Amino acid sequence: MYKILLVDDEELERKVLGFTLQNSGLPIQILGEASNGREALAIVHQTVPDLIIMDIKMPGINGIEATRQIKAYYPAIEVIILTAYGKFSYSQQAIKAQATDYLLKPIQPQKLIDAVKLAIDRLSRKNFRPGPPLDLNGLEEHVKTGNLEEAKREFARLLELLLDSEPNPITYQLNSFGLCVLIIVIQAALSTGADPAQVSALEHELAQELSHLSSFASLKAWGELVLEKSMSLFTHNYAINDQTLVHKAIDYIELNYARDISLDLVAAHVHLSTAYLSRIFNKKVGMGFSEYLAQIRLKEAKRRLRTSDETMDQIAEATGFSSNSYFSAVFKKHEGVTPSEFRTKQKSSGA
Repeated sequence: MYKILLVDDEELERKVLGFTLQNSGLPIQILGEASNGREALAIVHQTVPDLIIMDIKMPGINGIEATRQIKAYYPAIEVIILTAYGKFSYSQQAIKAQATDYLLKPIQPQKLIDAVKLAIDRLSRKNFRPGPPLDLNGLEEHVKTGNLEEAKREFARLLELLLDSEPNPITYQLNSFGLCVLIIVIQAALSTGADPAQVSALEHELAQELSHLSSFASLKAWGELVLEKSMSLFTHNYAINDQTLVHKAIDYIELNYARDISLDLVAAHVHLSTAYLSRIFNKKVGMGFSEYLAQIRLKEAKRRLRTSDETMDQIAEATGFSSNSYFSAVFKKHEGVTPSEFRTKQKSSGA
């Protein structure tokens, strides 16, 4: 028997889930219920269930944080997330928290049973593995940057990965895959400035269509439609969005220049790939990331050299240089003199 924990802040929802599963004929046992993430964590630590069915939005510790903590301690536990229309921002975070499946509310009994069957199948395999992680970062980036053809190619690549892992996917697997894609694309549309009201209406329409898909071909056609319709809502915002992302990157650099930061770190902060941020940064700023970071650091270093009695080691550390020698080398390359010579010259000129 496989042990199941039901987590939802609505008692009626928990009862409906429990009734559906107990009358499904599956080899399962409902070991308990929880009304929030904190209760769920306590029960998990005591009983270690095989499967958790959990709502995303709950008071206190929500389903996302609870899932993240549970998967950190018990990576083999299956977690099926329940999400409602209009909550795709939460769902995107659930993907990153490593939930293994997703169901749209209102829950259809047969889809719940199918999802639990799949979870049981995964748990019963001798060498349990949840399947390859679904990396949707590339798709999200192509949508954000307005590249429809590249987005379609990336979607096709993801479909191939699905078929590699599941040569004969059943309807529920197709729906689950499609929901992950819809979550990411909808969030990308919102973050790029699309009208929330239009996005919400489109989201509902596309989610309704998703529930009727039953073949690989229909999923492919639906996915391309998702990309076309979503991206049509914010075509005019691409240039504006690039400028906004570069401003965010600059703000992050100016707040963190004293730390050991890299282009990879900044790209992660603005949710872009390193390559794409590098391209738009050069285009909008007129110089590369490394050059801009060096200029910010040197500007602060020169201010300290003029106005303080700090040592070279202290200034190097305060402005993000890894050592005094590296600080001196970069300073001389850009200014033509060493930091000490710069300080002496400034003092002698009375600047």
